[in-house]
Amino acid sequence: MTVSSSEALRQTFRDVAIGMVITDVDGQILQTNEAFCRLLGYDDAVLTGRAIRSLIHADDQALDAQVLRDLLAGVRRSDVITKRFVHASGREIWGDVNFSVVRDEHGAPAFIVRMTEDVSARKQAQNERDRLFDLSLDMLSIANFDGWFTQVNPAWTRCLGWTAEELTSRPLIEFVHPDDREATLLARSRILPGQPIRGFENRYLCKDGSFRWLSWSVHPQVDTQQVIGVVRDITDLKRDEAERRLLEARVVRAQRMEGIGTLAGGIAHDLNNVLAPIMLSVDMLKEELRTEAQREVLGTIKASTERGADMLRQVLSFARGVEGERVVLSIAAVMRDVLQLVSDRLMSNVEIRMSLPENLWAFTGDSTQIQQVLLNLILNARDAMPGGGTITMSAGNAVLRAADVPTPDLPAGAYLQIEVRDTGHGIAPDHLDKIFDPFFTTKGVGEGSGLGLSTSMSIVRSHGGFLHVESALGVGTTFRLSLPASTEPAIPVVDPAPTLPQGGGECILVIDDEASIRRLLEASLQRAGYRVLLAADGAEGVARFTAHRGEIALVLTDLMMPVMDGMATIRTIRAIDPTVGIMAMSGVATAERRIEVLGQGASHFLAKPFAADTLLSAVRAAMPDVA
Repeated sequence: MTVSSSEALRQTFRDVAIGMVITDVDGQILQTNEAFCRLLGYDDAVLTGRAIRSLIHADDQALDAQVLRDLLAGVRRSDVITKRFVHASGREIWGDVNFSVVRDEHGAPAFIVRMTEDVSARKQAQNERDRLFDLSLDMLSIANFDGWFTQVNPAWTRCLGWTAEELTSRPLIEFVHPDDREATLLARSRILPGQPIRGFENRYLCKDGSFRWLSWSVHPQVDTQQVIGVVRDITDLKRDEAERRLLEARVVRAQRMEGIGTLAGGIAHDLNNVLAPIMLSVDMLKEELRTEAQREVLGTIKASTERGADMLRQVLSFARGVEGERVVLSIAAVMRDVLQLVSDRLMSNVEIRMSLPENLWAFTGDSTQIQQVLLNLILNARDAMPGGGTITMSAGNAVLRAADVPTPDLPAGAYLQIEVRDTGHGIAPDHLDKIFDPFFTTKGVGEGSGLGLSTSMSIVRSHGGFLHVESALGVGTTFRLSLPASTEPAIPVVDPAPTLPQGGGECILVIDDEASIRRLLEASLQRAGYRVLLAADGAEGVARFTAHRGEIALVLTDLMMPVMDGMATIRTIRAIDPTVGIMAMSGVATAERRIEVLGQGASHFLAKPFAADTLLSAVRAAMPDVA
């Protein structure tokens, strides 16, 4: 059998539009058509007798040889491969080559027919797509309708750490965060009919075990049963958005706290004006009552009034930063006072224990504020044990290293540490970083304000200390309060002086818009030996001072008054007489208010409410001749 003996084959060579070449079984070219010659840029005479192998790109020669061996061995009758030829100019020509074997009458291979279609343009476009696919910063993927990746670009490995082989070897749903799988499967069910989805978000597993947020734009190809995905890592955007929301929440809380501070200041002023006459009346009545029972009732009234004043100071200490009196204290005494205070408040099935070793260091602080911190911790511990349990209060000395303190602004050194430990249900891990936030509470409506721990943290920080919490669900919680220790001895509690300071006939001008306070101040001062002039507001007070300028030794004025407030009154009187003593009174005793008052010309400041002994001691100290 010869090539020229087939008229049909000659006709095919002459008319077909794709390149054709016929070789013998050894690969020598027997005949080519015009289309093949044009494809590679050769004349037919040049190609005839040449080895076909010399026209094939070196990297594709092995593939061509393997296909040819399979065909000659009868493994397959024909085959199509994509391979490169070398043009006469040296450039690459991509072709889809269809191999077939022509056999003789005995079935033996006679020659090989190769039909070649030029696909260089298609291959170039494909290579360009592959290059863009590989270089894209977005994560590109192709998946089948069964939910498996068939191809992913290198951006997936850069983002998640998985190799392409690892990502294509498992169903893609296995990489999705368990909490996001239901939503992901629902989205996939909408894709399969051919509906694209844009902006779908879920969390994807990284090789290191972490998760990253991904945003998907998915385009299904129903004809090829493939899903094209363009995916972006939005983890940083999510984090920024969370931080923005947190910042907005903090701003809202700060604005709310500013409002609470303003409201608390006004309420404190009014309530302290209510408490002031009660405290002054108690001291006056003490001298009139004769029986022990009467004195006991009076003592209860005084204790309740002082407790109310303490509670107001505690609210202001959180809302507006009121500073209490800082002295060197014994923590044992403070803890015993707290224990006595809460003993009748705890449920019957809660046991409270206290462990106080000897030689505890002292600390500098406000006793009322530290009591408030301990009280908050104890009542929180009680609420954590609705079925009963044990609360243990203990204290100890500790020398802390720099690594033991939470922030660089706190020094290492000697600290007094107080622990409040309970056997309650514990705090959930996702709540631990929130419990000190204002208004955060896990209690029901009306059961907690969410201010207890935030107030405690504010007080502890103002004392130069820090608060640490450890908790385990079902085991209990321990709060550890660390306060800088003092090298000075604690100031012992002493009984008040048996006699009140007395005046010597000096004239005092009292200016206050509350009639009850004016009357009680007048009575208390007159009983102590002072002469008293009264005024209901600043304007009246200035007029009285001008009329009696030569005889007034001390001006005692409230700050919040109608017509002319205390600040204007102080400035006006100080302008009239630079030497007269002026004592300002206020139910809002912030540090800023004290500084402002003293800067306006007052010589002393007295916080409402106050007892008679406090009043008379302050008056005696403020007299110009008793500096």
